[in-house]
Amino acid sequence: MKEKHSIYENDKSVMEIVRIGQEMISSCEENRLYPKDDYMWNAAVTAGNKLTTLGTTWGLKSIKELRKDENIAVQHYLKNRKKLAKIT
Repeated sequence: MKEKHSIYENDKSVMEIVRIGQEMISSCEENRLYPKDDYMWNAAVTAGNKLTTLGTTWGLKSIKELRKDENIAVQHYLKNRKKLAKIT
């Protein structure tokens, strides 16, 4: 039996959502996502943090648990993901 190194190993879709959350946080920290909008920047960081908890005991159980502004931030990130990755 293969030893698990992560709680997410058995669910690739959960791991992809966690990765998106990590990328969102990094994009905000690097001032690439909402650089001039403090409110949405905070919503994006909060959404990213929540996404990284998906699949954990006390974390996010469903994407539907995101607030409206957090959902908007996630959608904005996903629409601009490739462009944001190219900005350095």
